[in-house]
Amino acid sequence: MGEVYRARDTKLGRDVALKLLPPLFTEDADRVARFKREAQLLASLNHPHIGAIYGFEDADNVPALVLELVEGDTLYDRVHRSPLPLTEALAFAQQIADALDAAHRAGIIHRDLKPSNIKITPDGVVKVLDFGLAKALAAEGSSSDMSKSPTITVGATIMGAILGTAAYMSPEQARGQPVDKRTDIWAFGCVLFDMLTGTSAFGRETVTDTIVAVVGAEPDWKSLPADTPVSIRR
Repeated sequence: MGEVYRARDTKLGRDVALKLLPPLFTEDADRVARFKREAQLLASLNHPHIGAIYGFEDADNVPALVLELVEGDTLYDRVHRSPLPLTEALAFAQQIADALDAAHRAGIIHRDLKPSNIKITPDGVVKVLDFGLAKALAAEGSSSDMSKSPTITVGATIMGAILGTAAYMSPEQARGQPVDKRTDIWAFGCVLFDMLTGTSAFGRETVTDTIVAVVGAEPDWKSLPADTPVSIRR
């Protein structure tokens, strides 16, 4: 959600990432509300493996987040080239898990964890980015409130915004049911599968086929490397 630019903070003399909504959506109350909520949620997180927020700006009716600029490849870039060695994959997985644990302890879920939302710095430090779909856990448990569905209609238009990316959605998220931190744990497992195999656990040619796989299929466990520990295979 939102366009991202590299920018220069002239007051503090540092490069930052500037994430803003395009002008087309600035009058959309739902999008602006989610954008402001992102600022509030990110500001409550302070962790070495979570991309930091430096501020929130609203210039000329264009809301923008000023974020930590994280150099390096995304995890998607790394996995797209080849599967990761087991030791490297587990090292990255530990850092991702630490970031999620910190967010969950703060009552925040990511809802859209995937390799393209994870950066790896040149020093091998993981940064989990884009908590734009995160949601404070006001209360865990079941609810029939369809406003919590992963598809939200924007204003009075027919445009739908899927809150989450199909191949990494949990079954309950794909069904439009209420979600909690277990949705992030599911996505974490999908990301780990990606790192070890170089392929998506549930990705298919279409979004519909992918969601069907998420809800009812099993990953190809045989594609895991032979040296994958039993504790991970479980």
